[in-house]
Amino acid sequence: MATRGTSEDFMNVCDRELGIDDFYDVYDEIKPLSAHWKQIAISFRLRINTINTIEAKHNGKVLNCLQEVLECWLKKDYDYERHGVPCWRKVCVAVKEGADDPALADEIAQEHPATGGATPHTRTTRARGAGSTASISTPSIYIPQTITDFELHRELFEIQEQFAEAVQHTIKYYSQKGYKVPEFIDYITAHITTLLGPEHTPDKAQAVRKELKEITTIADFFGLLQDKYTSWFKHEPITKLVYEKDVNENPYEDEDDLLDYMQDEFINPDYIEKAVRYWSRYQSRLHDYFKKCITVADSASYGITDAPPGKKIVVVKVDRGNYNQNDVYFLRKAIPPDLDKPDLKLYLCQVLSN
Repeated sequence: MATRGTSEDFMNVCDRELGIDDFYDVYDEIKPLSAHWKQIAISFRLRINTINTIEAKHNGKVLNCLQEVLECWLKKDYDYERHGVPCWRKVCVAVKEGADDPALADEIAQEHPATGGATPHTRTTRARGAGSTASISTPSIYIPQTITDFELHRELFEIQEQFAEAVQHTIKYYSQKGYKVPEFIDYITAHITTLLGPEHTPDKAQAVRKELKEITTIADFFGLLQDKYTSWFKHEPITKLVYEKDVNENPYEDEDDLLDYMQDEFINPDYIEKAVRYWSRYQSRLHDYFKKCITVADSASYGITDAPPGKKIVVVKVDRGNYNQNDVYFLRKAIPPDLDKPDLKLYLCQVLSN
C-alpha cells in the first residue's frame, strides 16, 4: 500500500501508455540508476521469476539487467491489467521508491507533465554529462490540442494492422525461399544508421549488434525489428532491406511476368507473393493516408508560439501523443516529397477516437 500512497506525489505526471518504441527515452533517464535495477524491476511489478531469470542470464551485470528489465516492462511482460500499463508516472515512482532518488524523480516528472488532452508547448530536458542537472528548453513537436476523428483513428489502426501483416508475410516469404538469418543480420549491421536515425551513438549501435547476435530465426529477426525498431511510418529499415534483396526485381517485370504471377496465385496453392510487392502496396496505402492527414496552416491557428514569425507550419495527424524528435525524423522521411514542405517546421497532432 505504500507504493500507492507515494505514487500520489506524481498525479500530475503524464500517464500516456509507453511502448517499446520509448525504450531509449526511458533508458536514458534511468541508466545512472543501474545499480538499483532489481528494486526498479520490483517497482515495475515484474514477476519474481522474471527478475531471477534476468539476474542469472546476465551474471549480475547491472546495465544488461536494467536493459532487459526495461524491455520486459515496456512489452508489458507482467500483470499490467492488475498493476497498470507502463507510463512516465510509474517511472517516477520507480526512481523515487525503488532507486531512492527523489531528486531525479522530480526532474523526470517536470519533463513529462500531464497535459489533460493538450500537449505542452515546450519541455524541459536535463543537460547530461559531468553530473550536470542544468535545464534546457526544447521545442514541442505537438500542437497544443488533440482532435477527435473516429474514421481517421480507425484508418490509423488499419494501417498498423497492414504493417503487421506485411511483416508476417515477409517472414513467411523469406523462410520459404531458404534465406539464412546471417544475411539479414549482416545487412542491418551495415545499416545501423538507417535503424537508429539521429539517435545513433556507438553505445546504441553496440547494443543493437549484441541483440542481433542472439537471433537464430528469420521470425525472430523481423519480430525484433517490428517490436523495437520500426513502426507504421518507420518502415524504411525493412523496406530498404526488402528492395535490396530484390534489387533487380520489379513487381511485374513485363506482361508475361504478370501472367505468371496470376497463374501461380490462383493455381499453385504453395505460391507466396514476393515481399517487395506486399511492401509496395503498403507504401501506396501510406501515401494515400498522408494525402488526407497533412495540413499546411498558419502557426497562430494552432496556438503555436515557437514557430518562425509569419511562417506556416506542417501538421501531421498521428495515433499517439508520446512520439519524440527521432520519431519525427522518420515520419518526415516517410512523407512523399510531393506532399511535404521541407522548408516548414513540422508538428504532430494526436487523433483520438472518442
